Amino acid sequence: MKIVRLTPEQIETLGRSLARAADLFRHLVDAFRAKARQLTTVLRSFTEFVQRHQLAQPATAGHRRPAWMSPYGPPTGRHR
Repeated sequence: MKIVRLTPEQIETLGRSLARAADLFRHLVDAFRAKARQLTTVLRSFTEFVQRHQLAQPATAGHRRPAWMSPYGPPTGRHR
């Protein structure tokens, strides 16, 4: 690979191109940040709605029985 020096015009063009790329990247990051804030607001309001209306039942809700009991009742016969 051969390395050559850049002319002053090429350096100026490169600087403008890098500044433009940085500006576009900044706009992209700002847009992403705004959407992330909107998503956070929506998720927060959704979780508050679920908690307020108790739509999510705790995992322990329901009929309580010992862990060793079968939900289908006792066995009907012997295993052969």
